[in-house]
Amino acid sequence: MGMFYNYCKLNTQLISHLYYRNIRVIGSENIPENGPVVLAANHPNSFLDAVLIGAAVRRPTHFLARGDAFKNPTGAKILSSLNMLPVYRLSEGKENLTKNTETFDACQEILEANKMVLIFAEGVSENNWELRALKKGPARIAKKAWNSENDAKNLVIVPVGITYEHFSGEGKNILIQFGKPITKEAYDYQKNEALFVKELNEKLSEKLSKLAFLDNTIETDKNAYKAFSNQFNHLLNSGNKEGIEIIEQLHQTKECKKTRPHLSFIKWSVLFWPFYLFCNWLAPKIVKQKIFLDSIIFGLFIFLWPVYLLLLGGITYLIFNFV
Repeated sequence: MGMFYNYCKLNTQLISHLYYRNIRVIGSENIPENGPVVLAANHPNSFLDAVLIGAAVRRPTHFLARGDAFKNPTGAKILSSLNMLPVYRLSEGKENLTKNTETFDACQEILEANKMVLIFAEGVSENNWELRALKKGPARIAKKAWNSENDAKNLVIVPVGITYEHFSGEGKNILIQFGKPITKEAYDYQKNEALFVKELNEKLSEKLSKLAFLDNTIETDKNAYKAFSNQFNHLLNSGNKEGIEIIEQLHQTKECKKTRPHLSFIKWSVLFWPFYLFCNWLAPKIVKQKIFLDSIIFGLFIFLWPVYLLLLGGITYLIFNFV
């Protein structure tokens, strides 16, 4: 893995607690310490999903990302240095679909080398609490790996659920939960591809629905969202709740529960609040698509926070020495 990837991962691990109230990671022991692994996750928040999941695991990770993000040559180089591989959709040009073969061949080589790949099973990302129909990507990778004659045949698929309190910048609670691995012993991976895709996707959907909070009513019902947000904050910061228990209790939430703010975040937010405002102001000027805004805001924070602290230190020095 490259130096830029390692820097970004370490930076995210160190600094994310200044930006988020709480990132709770549960079940990371379900990821094998070695051997080929596919992490198959839900996809509610664009590139931020990959950034946070990648920072939450010990092993280096390769990521499958939407192909249109690779249109700009400079952006493509940056994404490639972060171990991202493009996957193209029909909406991005029929002529690009053939490039997906190269990406899936690259995934096979990664798995043959006993490494790890993260794929978002829904294929597309939307800022909500729904699970869309799964694409055939995870099953396509698994079928090829399990039918191979090399180390890729030992592949396991680890389902990953990620739940956000909201999709609008700093201060949110986040739950990342890794489920029990799916192994080839439970499937006839030599059968008709369409049947295999259907069977594997049904199992993966079932697992993801228990690992992430899924409820489309909270998008349109303000009271439902408020109850979810307060309960989510309470459960994640209680520190003694298991992941499955958190999801079950979130579904049982009927009314708003008063919760105290996470004090460590509030303490830091006093210092960084001007910087939060700056990142929120700048992000829409960089990207117009709403789905990318949360990722860009956090990206700005991650890369510019040293500059902000230097500027703050310089202003403080001037005040105390010249006033």
